Amino acid sequence: MDVPLYNYSNLLQLFTFQGSLTYDVKRRLTSAISYINGSRDRQYDFIYDGNNNLIRINISALSSFNPPALIIYITFSYPTGTVASLSSTTQVQLNLLSLNNFQWVAVPVYTYNFNTEYQLVSIFQGNLHVEQLTYDVGGNCLTDSVYDHEQNLFEYFVYSGYDNKINPARSDRSLQLFFQMYNKNNPTNSTEYLRGLGPDPNGFGLFRTSSGNYTYNANGYPITYGGNFFADYNCLPPPVSAPGPGSN
Repeated sequence: MDVPLYNYSNLLQLFTFQGSLTYDVKRRLTSAISYINGSRDRQYDFIYDGNNNLIRINISALSSFNPPALIIYITFSYPTGTVASLSSTTQVQLNLLSLNNFQWVAVPVYTYNFNTEYQLVSIFQGNLHVEQLTYDVGGNCLTDSVYDHEQNLFEYFVYSGYDNKINPARSDRSLQLFFQMYNKNNPTNSTEYLRGLGPDPNGFGLFRTSSGNYTYNANGYPITYGGNFFADYNCLPPPVSAPGPGSN
């Protein structure tokens, strides 16, 4: 995906994703490979518990000369009885490998809160309010507000238009958590405002906007946005294993 329409603040930083996704026979996302300028950049491995809850994402750096090196991992913890990562809340923690002493550094735990449609509505770090999202009755985000450590609003996004087509990132729960995309449809208009832009240091100024229409493939998935590349889909069947002894 190649346009910054989804600006939700998250633990993976903002990025456009170009790569491949791999699923197992249970239709669970198990791995992903991302590319930058045609070269393999990151490997993501997804780990589940016995209730099919996504509990960890391992992120490894890739190189042409070295094996994958684990540099980040993210853990997810859910209330007892949660199945398929569908819960009203989850605890999320980012762990980084320090390049200074090669020790793991744990970022303070974030609490993600979801609505009855399992869409992200707020993020807290302890008692600190980090982010707040609102949705319309159709399940599409209207506003996304981000707060600083003094609990002041310093950035917000407004989504004023959507198509009426499939959002591919909502196709399974793990993708929602990975890409931080929870809308039922795809936004056609977004505006980002930052505090301190303009003459008033406490006021908000327009930072960037995005507006355009999509084109779709035969399955209704968006492939271009505003005349530019948006996403490509090349869904391949799993490899066929050789038949065992006694097979016809």
